[in-house]
Amino acid sequence: MIENYELAVIGAGPAGLEAAITATEAGVKTVLIDQYPQAGGQYYMPLPTAFNATRHTGTEKEGKFIVDLLNALPVTRIYNALTWGIFKEENEEDWLVALYGSDIPKYVRTRMIILANGAYDTPVAFPGWTLPGVITCGAASILVKTQRIAPGYRALVTGTGPLLLSAGAHLIDAGVEVVGVCESTRLLPKGILYGPTMLGQMHRLIEGAKYISTMVRGKTPYKMGWSILEAHGKDHVDEAVLTRIDNLGVPISGSEEVVKVDLVVTGYNLTPNTGLARLIGCKLEYLPKKGGWVPVRDKTMQTSLPGVFVVGDGAGIGGAENSRLEGRIAGAAVALNTGHLNHQQAGRIYGQLKPELAQQQRFGKLLGDLFSPKPELITLALDDTIICRCEEITLGEVKAAVADGARTIGEVKMITRVGMGNCQGRMCEHSVTAAILQALSAEHVSPESVGHFSIRPPLHPIPTEFLAQATIEE
Repeated sequence: MIENYELAVIGAGPAGLEAAITATEAGVKTVLIDQYPQAGGQYYMPLPTAFNATRHTGTEKEGKFIVDLLNALPVTRIYNALTWGIFKEENEEDWLVALYGSDIPKYVRTRMIILANGAYDTPVAFPGWTLPGVITCGAASILVKTQRIAPGYRALVTGTGPLLLSAGAHLIDAGVEVVGVCESTRLLPKGILYGPTMLGQMHRLIEGAKYISTMVRGKTPYKMGWSILEAHGKDHVDEAVLTRIDNLGVPISGSEEVVKVDLVVTGYNLTPNTGLARLIGCKLEYLPKKGGWVPVRDKTMQTSLPGVFVVGDGAGIGGAENSRLEGRIAGAAVALNTGHLNHQQAGRIYGQLKPELAQQQRFGKLLGDLFSPKPELITLALDDTIICRCEEITLGEVKAAVADGARTIGEVKMITRVGMGNCQGRMCEHSVTAAILQALSAEHVSPESVGHFSIRPPLHPIPTEFLAQATIEE
């Protein structure tokens, strides 16, 4: 028996929670779907139930407050569920959302969809990045903050973006010696222009000051204009080579330094998770300062597909506060489109949110201008450096495909199998695109002409036995 809903919200992070709450409060019959066992997403990820914390951070308290609001509403919640496909029904009005997990429905039917899939760490390939002990900021955050596990003893944090400060500080608090936090971007003097914007983000300034204070206490240097060049080790990373990089992101020869570490944490800002949006055919546009390929949306967060909305970092990197506001706007838009709110009521909600949304969008612009990773970082990789981890495709193989006539990422994929693995290109698309642009620099090609990976169901690896039995039962 397939249950019918007016709205399916996929993703239970800040954006998805607010979307589900706003729509449900207006009377919309809503189902909230997430792959994790509890609501909160990466940002509000709660501690495991086995932990009995005596103190909670402001973010943890905020997350609990929002989740408690959700739990007080008649929202159907489906957790531990992978959304592996979304299909248009024969009536061309409804959508069928395909799920995989234990003790959950195989499908739910819905009239409208809000995708709130968040973002993931942007990987940058360099020699040694596949060694055990080289992890992302997101992985370090999960291990330290929610699992209470110190992933190493002596660490280097490298990349770009404010998450580096967070990762460094949390590692220090977990007892890890952090030998340096290397920010590849030179923030000064350009960052001074964003002083007025940051004055409107006082809570972020306070949070950043706490991280810096922790780093000072841990005697951890913060080095701007530096990056990892390569990681060394046999069965595990045991040292890292640092280098200065120029304003384009290219290593400066002769500036190398070697540090002994057993942990390298990398974070080159974030990439919007657009897998489901691509899967169902939402029109995309390339906005590098938003994280790359993002869905085209109107002011209500609706995509090119009527009734399909995308909110939060999955539509462009902007931060948790921006995600929450976008979720409320989309939830109100769904309530309007389903007849639960009239235009005056929806307009009142939009009007209340507009000033704060504009402020958060200014902060998003700051993130994009200062911390977008440069395509030239591909110069960190050598020809024998693996670019696609799933299929073990090297940079040299990508360049050879271009030399043989490939001009788009889809053509490189057909020749090399890059992007055909379990992650469907999430880990390699950024680097493959950069490699193609580098190889075709004389032709002045654009990221738009290179294109993006196409996505087909199943979006996630699931057993073939399950797929064979995934029949639709009314």
